[in-house]
This record gives sequence, structure tokens and C-alpha cells, in this order.
Amino acid sequence: MATQQQFSMEDMKDILVNRVGLPAETVGDDPSKSFEELGLDSLAFVEIQLAVQQQYGFTIADEDAQEIQTMQDAIDYTNRRLQEQG
Repeated sequence: MATQQQFSMEDMKDILVNRVGLPAETVGDDPSKSFEELGLDSLAFVEIQLAVQQQYGFTIADEDAQEIQTMQDAIDYTNRRLQEQG
């Protein structure tokens, strides 16, 4: 049986720090923080979409992306999509 992949706050933080270039202190550990609060523009959000696509093998539809406002939204969305792939 294959192990179910999970997308965690640590995974989100890794993308924001290593792909987008935010300082770890800025990202923090509060998943309810919005991407706007982090100071991310639409280009940075596209980078997050690309990172998830490359790492997990699915695309994030633009309509879905518009609904993702916080880090927790992104974590929940990614885990839901991973479960659907399962």
C-alpha cells in the first residue's frame, strides 16, 4: 500500500523560503497568515503554484488559486488534491 503524501506547514514554509525567497522569520509558524500579510504579489503566488505542480504533479486551476488566501488554505487545498490523486 502506498503511503499517503501529506503537505504540511513545513512544506509550505520550505516553498516560501527557498523558492519565493521570504525570510523564515517573516513566514513564521501561523498557518492562518494570509499571503497578502506576507507581502506576496501575484508573481510570487505563481511561483508557489509552480513549486506545488513540480513537486506533487498537479496543477492549480486559476479559479481555485483565487480562493486560496492563507497558508492554511493552500495546505488544505494541496492535501485535498493529493487525496484525490491517491
